[in-house]
Amino acid sequence: MIIELEIERIVIDMVEALKRPDLFRKPFVSFSAADDEKYIELKTLIGDWHLTPTEILSDAKSVISYFVPFTKEVVAEPKTVQHGSPLWAEAYQEINRHFDVVNDAIANFLEGLGYAAKTIKATHTYDPKDMKAMWSHRSAAAIAGLGAFGANRMLITEKGSGGRFCTVITSAPLKVNEKPIENQCLYIKNGSCGLCFKICPVNALQPDSMDKFACQDELNKNAEKLKETTCLESTDTCGKCISICPVAYIA
Repeated sequence: MIIELEIERIVIDMVEALKRPDLFRKPFVSFSAADDEKYIELKTLIGDWHLTPTEILSDAKSVISYFVPFTKEVVAEPKTVQHGSPLWAEAYQEINRHFDVVNDAIANFLEGLGYAAKTIKATHTYDPKDMKAMWSHRSAAAIAGLGAFGANRMLITEKGSGGRFCTVITSAPLKVNEKPIENQCLYIKNGSCGLCFKICPVNALQPDSMDKFACQDELNKNAEKLKETTCLESTDTCGKCISICPVAYIA
């Protein structure tokens, strides 16, 4: 049995078990080494509060990163609505809930082989008082080679940036992805885009800065509006800076 292929199969099967092809496309998985120096660099790039894999799991050898792409319809809606997108919010809520199930399945598989595994919750890994996150799923996915960061701070994968990432850390030694990733962001490539800056309703997103508090305030407002008009609960979302991106959805 090839462990990496089995982990990939678990992720794919568990997402398919949701039976929501209207929201999600086939996920994909990649791996990074827990001792990759880029994890140490995150303490400078993000802050010293961002934990390394071995600070989360002392005998960590590998980091499992996976991405669940949203469908074209989900990715397209946020840029067309004034406040929060119900379709985007539903996809966000449903996959975040299901990540716990997927992560537990991965952890149970690895523990059955005698390895340790530590799961990380899908979202809200930050303290709302200072917006400092102990773990960045996107940064881990970038280290694993799943994509490259665009100007909107989203990770652009081979299927775009519209979707959700999650992480499992393990003591299992897994094959690291060494495939080079081309950055597809047009603004970073040649400065020809910048649509994500223009669409932000609170001007939180700028080329050289990100006002996390202004962004989160807007997300919270959207959540309240969606609670009033839908049955959705955990929906502090926006998605406009992703939805407007020319490479948010890649077939």
